[in-house]
Amino acid sequence: MFGKLFANNKSKYSAAPTDFSVLGIDMHSHLVPGIDDGAKTLEESLTLIRGLIKLGYSGAITTPHVMGDYYPNTGATIQDGWEKLQRALRKEGLSFRLEASAEYNLDDYTAGLFAKGDVLLMPGKQILVELSFFGAPPDLDNRIFQLRLKGYYPILAHPERYAYYLGNIKELERIRDLGCDLQVNILSLTGYYGSPTAKWAKTLIEKGMVSYLGTDMHNERHLQALQNALRQKDVLKIIQRNTFKNKDLFNQ
Repeated sequence: MFGKLFANNKSKYSAAPTDFSVLGIDMHSHLVPGIDDGAKTLEESLTLIRGLIKLGYSGAITTPHVMGDYYPNTGATIQDGWEKLQRALRKEGLSFRLEASAEYNLDDYTAGLFAKGDVLLMPGKQILVELSFFGAPPDLDNRIFQLRLKGYYPILAHPERYAYYLGNIKELERIRDLGCDLQVNILSLTGYYGSPTAKWAKTLIEKGMVSYLGTDMHNERHLQALQNALRQKDVLKIIQRNTFKNKDLFNQ
């Protein structure tokens, strides 16, 4: 069971963390340079990775966008950029495990990739998926079902940021019942995307709905906001008092 977020009985809990090392692995970021709206250059990618290390992360699974209208990436384009980034990490002597997957928008383009088996999975055959911010596809249930038929385990990225799900706990429970884990952005907890999003993200965690926390880091503004998050006691308490699956990703 998840603990109460704002319980006053401090004796039940250990000291609040000073970084995100308890999570261990970040499983949502945009670090491959030049292929989506994340890092633009190799130098920026390295800056963001150095930032993750200072935040306490020991590794990451970076997840470039894959969506037909804007970022029609494939496994090949992502792996090519990831390999260049890996070489740069070795050259810089940075001790950081970086793997590559993707954040797949559930559109017709990615459905075509899935049909061809052009999929970069996370450990445990997990796959990070996102929805349009304007509305979920009308056949969302079937799209999730098709992924499950292939033996994949979908994780829905930042459900707290979809305005059409705000306050709709039953709909997110239904999505979870279809076999889809939920991932909340750390920045959502800080109020970075607004107070209603922050409140909703905290509610989802309090209700035991959230399996993963992710940085969803795209740029140095996000890095600065994550550094600022370490000064927010309520965010640190959430990480302290709840259990997330991040740290087990590389053990699957």
